[in-house]
Amino acid sequence: MKAGVENSIGVVDVIVTPEMTAQLDGREIHPVYSTFWLAYHAEVAARRAIEPFFDDGENAVGAELHVKHLAMTSVGATAHITARVTSVLGPVITCAIEARVGNKNTLVAEGIQVQVCVADALLQEKVAGALR
Repeated sequence: MKAGVENSIGVVDVIVTPEMTAQLDGREIHPVYSTFWLAYHAEVAARRAIEPFFDDGENAVGAELHVKHLAMTSVGATAHITARVTSVLGPVITCAIEARVGNKNTLVAEGIQVQVCVADALLQEKVAGALR
């Protein structure tokens, strides 16, 4: 891992679409931004925070995700999801997650996401083993 990851930030700005509403078993439960999609966008933001700092042959896997969904976000609103690296302990990197809407003023979610850096060759070996 290259130096500087300790201060890195990853961002996802997304306009909430009808496909991102809370849906289960093919039916809409609530017509607002789902926790599922929020968690996905948190994962993307966290990956964006660390990926530029990979050394050649290095990769990472998600190991943990905690999201506390605090408020609803309507279809058409822009969600601003930020992942800020808060801890680097060996190969384990933790990001603080924050999601805001309305010119980034209303906090709608917070949490953490943890990734573990591994050699890409080892990761490919484990993937191949999982596929057998």
